[in-house]
Amino acid sequence: MSTNARTVIVAAALGLSVILTGTAHAQDAQTCQPGIGPAYVGPHTAKYQALVTAMIPAFGQITTQLAALANQATYQPLLDTANTLAASLPTGRVVITLPDGTVVLDTARDDNTADPRSNSYQHFLDKTINENHNSRLAILGAQEYACGVGIESKLSTTTGLTESYVAIRVGEQLNSLGTVRMSIVQ
Repeated sequence: MSTNARTVIVAAALGLSVILTGTAHAQDAQTCQPGIGPAYVGPHTAKYQALVTAMIPAFGQITTQLAALANQATYQPLLDTANTLAASLPTGRVVITLPDGTVVLDTARDDNTADPRSNSYQHFLDKTINENHNSRLAILGAQEYACGVGIESKLSTTTGLTESYVAIRVGEQLNSLGTVRMSIVQ
């Protein structure tokens, strides 16, 4: 894992832990999605913590694989890693997006079928796997705010179920590779 990727992971994890433990100073809280601290310590705390705990070990590998994405041969390992991560939690789901919200993959979709909504490199290029996710609060928060983390709980338009989400930016603010968002059903 590159030093830059490791720095981003550590910064996101530390930033999130400071916010989540309620020890953040006013200046620290301003670097993250507004309201993230109180939202985290609300009724979804256990779900958010399970997501963070599952995501952090896989984050470096996902970062490396997303940076190498160039064709189906490089897409498949990223998809495999995302599927393994999603399977690590009951009802786990992983969505990886580009910084503009284009969905690279969504583990709630089938893999490598003729269905244009299935996960494949060509369907990613065609932008048919899922609608653009640039307006999803967790993804927007991770991309927009310096701490690189976003959370939300909402009804998923893909699964039709209420899910809790944690998103972590892959790379530096305003110069990232995208966002990894993981969710579980509430």
